[in-house]
Amino acid sequence: MGLLDQIIGTLGGQEPVERLAREEADVDDPQSPDFAHWKELVGAAPPEAVQDAMAQAARRVDPQEYYEHITPGVHGTDPLGALGGGALGMLASRLLGGLTGGGGGETSQLLRQVPGLHTDDPQRMSPQEVAGLADYLRQHHPEAFGRAAAQLGREEPGLLQQLLGNKFLLMAAAGLAGTFLAGRTRGR
Repeated sequence: MGLLDQIIGTLGGQEPVERLAREEADVDDPQSPDFAHWKELVGAAPPEAVQDAMAQAARRVDPQEYYEHITPGVHGTDPLGALGGGALGMLASRLLGGLTGGGGGETSQLLRQVPGLHTDDPQRMSPQEVAGLADYLRQHHPEAFGRAAAQLGREEPGLLQQLLGNKFLLMAAAGLAGTFLAGRTRGR
């Protein structure tokens, strides 16, 4: 049994993967079976496949819609404002780590590049700063965004939903599921 068959078996068959691939899954509700399948898929998939799906979704998502989702106060949204300092700091740390490859490389240049960013210390960033960093990475470094999102998806899927929003999350799920279905078809 190959990896693809194992993943599909873990999810209870091909139908849940197909729902994700068709963007018909309910990932709005963290208690839904579809969200559980998404978490299982992210956990079972090779990290590179998850990173690629996240990066591809970062390129595809409507920039204005993502800005409106992630930016506190725009259209009444504030996905990061409700996070405690530890969770917000973890999110900021993963975003910075995605950019520097996790090696703690030079991030001080971001202070000049990311509008509204006043610190490169993830534990001291406000929700507005983390939102600006996320939007900057999504626009200018989608691969780094993909690395950070993939890591976050494995560690804290609920935080990933806050970071991405439902539409973006569904796009990433569809991309990852589609990759597996295509690979399974080619493997036969």
